[in-house]
Amino acid sequence: MNPHGVSRRKLLGLITAGSAAAAGLLAVNWQNASGPGWPGISPVNAGGTPPRRGDKTLVVFYSKTGRNFPDLNLEVGNTAQVAGFIHDRVGGDRYEVVPAEPYPADYDETDRMAQREASERLYRPIKPGTPDTDQYGTVFLGFPVWWGEQPMAMQTFMRDHNLNGARIVPFVTHEGSQFGNSLEILERYYPQADVLDGYARQGQQVYRDPDGTRTQVNSWLEGLGF
Repeated sequence: MNPHGVSRRKLLGLITAGSAAAAGLLAVNWQNASGPGWPGISPVNAGGTPPRRGDKTLVVFYSKTGRNFPDLNLEVGNTAQVAGFIHDRVGGDRYEVVPAEPYPADYDETDRMAQREASERLYRPIKPGTPDTDQYGTVFLGFPVWWGEQPMAMQTFMRDHNLNGARIVPFVTHEGSQFGNSLEILERYYPQADVLDGYARQGQQVYRDPDGTRTQVNSWLEGLGF
């Protein structure tokens, strides 16, 4: 597969293209994406001056627990695992995006809900208590790729927090799509951010090979200078 924007990124991780067709929730769906220019997504603080940033580091992530593809029941979500490996190496602060109302426990119900939210740009409310992101110069942003993009709970965080002027380091879990369209969407929200090379890992490989995932994460971070 050749996701949009991949030629401009170093993509690390395992690609299992055959699993994508069976994993609608986590598979890429480029044909049904928002299209050129991403109508419905407005740049954060469009035309404004980026905020003055501190030098702290923040690891932000959304991760789904419970039922996951292919037939996993996770107490700790795959993206949360990767976020933990990153935080272990770089330190700083850590924040988990939590929907105000959890997604359904049933995988198929979550799949249908995620597709509808993405296609209709339905921003999912998240719990309060988000950090003041102006104090962070480096923000790691992690999420599973659902229908080719960030889950709408994560996009709620992105819409509501101005990360322009920061170094943004994306990391994702997926089931064949790699980053999908999420890098273009990220740059749509934050045209004045410095988006570094990201990390992508198949979700079930994170679950089955956590030590190998940690090794990959450390190698990726070392390559970025962390």
